[in-house]
Amino acid sequence: MADNIEIFLCLHGAQISFLSIPRSDIDRLAVYPFRWLRYVMFAICGARGDLSTPNGILVDYDVDNTKFAGNAFYYWPLEYCVFTGHQGLPNKSLSTNWRARRHKFRDDVIRRDGHACVVTNDAERHCDVVHLIPWSKGDKYIERVIQCRSSGDDSSPPLDVWIDDMRNGVLLSKTVHSRLHFGEVAFIKTPNYGLGPEHIKRFQRGDLRQDYITLHWLKEPEDYDPTMLTTLQTQIGSVKPGAALAAGANVDALFQGEGGSLPSTIILDYAYGAAAYQTWKSGDDSALMKQSAEHQEIVL
Repeated sequence: MADNIEIFLCLHGAQISFLSIPRSDIDRLAVYPFRWLRYVMFAICGARGDLSTPNGILVDYDVDNTKFAGNAFYYWPLEYCVFTGHQGLPNKSLSTNWRARRHKFRDDVIRRDGHACVVTNDAERHCDVVHLIPWSKGDKYIERVIQCRSSGDDSSPPLDVWIDDMRNGVLLSKTVHSRLHFGEVAFIKTPNYGLGPEHIKRFQRGDLRQDYITLHWLKEPEDYDPTMLTTLQTQIGSVKPGAALAAGANVDALFQGEGGSLPSTIILDYAYGAAAYQTWKSGDDSALMKQSAEHQEIVL
């Protein structure tokens, strides 16, 4: 059994070696691997598409991880691509405490999220208000993301989004903030492009609802213990979310404040794609950049 799954991007007649994902990562993150892999490619490319085997046969998206086989697949975009920034989103993300416009951002996010980390439930004093697309990118950049990319859940693009908008923010513990900053974790919203909450690995929190936002461990945590994780999954009601996250669980976010607009699906998809590309990209970016330039694909 191959250790890595190779994903090739089929773009304008070229087949570009694009992602190389350890099979163990797929097992940690997906119940239905092909559905999740298609979503990952959509999140990176900003274009819906399909996966095929090397001989051109479309994959069966209803195959679960007990029957998942093969080590190479091809993604065929069905739309014009609007790629995430190929260098990801590791730009410096400054404190939200000391610029006039950002005081409102901070207040709005805390009011919506409920004075506690949406993942670990740590108290506000141990948390940061975090920009999903970093503050240093600026208003023009996030405006371009919203204008150029569509959402995987077919929701309407949000209007008048700026960098210090609560739809680009979330309250996180300092530890989770650091991991998000370095692309070790990312938020995934379900339902999304061909992907329901039942199709991914997740540690459920809160009541049943229509939409979920889950923190995914893209990089396997240092203390990952699948045996402990299996035990914790049987004790969901009594296990603290911080303990589940530390064991490597992909924990649902809970927004327990006074209500308000949740993070935009477009922004979540974009940030997930940027982190996923940096985590699993195969080779350098030259082939992608060359194809994008020649065919006027957009790289944000």
